[in-house]
Amino acid sequence: MGAFDFDALRSGLEAAVLAAGEAIIAVRDRGRVRVRHKEDGEGPVTEADYAADKVLHERLMPLLRGAHWLSEESEQLAPLIHGEPTWVVDPLDGTREFVRGLAEFGVTVGLFVDDRLVLGAVGLPIERSVLSGLVVDGRCEARRDGVPIPPLAAGAVRRVVVSRHDYERRRVHYQIPFEVYPCGSAAVKLAHAADGSADVYLSTGPRSVWDVAGGTAVLAATGGALMQFDGRALELSPQQVHVPPYAAGAPDSCRELLRRLGARF
Repeated sequence: MGAFDFDALRSGLEAAVLAAGEAIIAVRDRGRVRVRHKEDGEGPVTEADYAADKVLHERLMPLLRGAHWLSEESEQLAPLIHGEPTWVVDPLDGTREFVRGLAEFGVTVGLFVDDRLVLGAVGLPIERSVLSGLVVDGRCEARRDGVPIPPLAAGAVRRVVVSRHDYERRRVHYQIPFEVYPCGSAAVKLAHAADGSADVYLSTGPRSVWDVAGGTAVLAATGGALMQFDGRALELSPQQVHVPPYAAGAPDSCRELLRRLGARF
């Protein structure tokens, strides 16, 4: 790890994520956005997704020569190799919300080195804001627009954030004995868990590693974690695209919510 200048990488990552957010807003401000549905049935994709992906690739790859690239919206040109640096990217997480005109979308990037998530960022294009987290060599540092984000405080669960699909379609809030509110993007929900807007983010459906890598790094830098429903920590890897259901937040808060929902561990 000592061979990398993580402070320089972090600064470059934050600038890239901010620029990607600006590319998204530029597409939105043109008025009409071209939308198509992916052939695998995984939902819509827009020209804004591709514009942000292009910005991120152009800015991130020169920061770390020889790094691999795993993005939801671009072709993987070479096989991933265990241990080698890998950028894991979702250039526009929350495309459905973006298309609906909701502000619940973001840009998310995580960096894995030696099979560990060491750096990540979440961009909030509407707010022109970037959260980042560095978790390497004993450092756990989260910040938003250069200002440190304080560590999470363990305490009672008050507010839980869930996906808009779970709230509107599955009505999962009727099963949760706390205040619940919906939000679109997984990256934005992880940002809410990291900055204390929500005590726990509950994800009931499978996600992909590019949805959560950047936000997980920010959350980890505040002392939070992703927890599986059996109480075990959830470790991410670019080798494993699919991510099972989880609770995200301060570990004690996650355990409290899962116990109240009937989990046994």
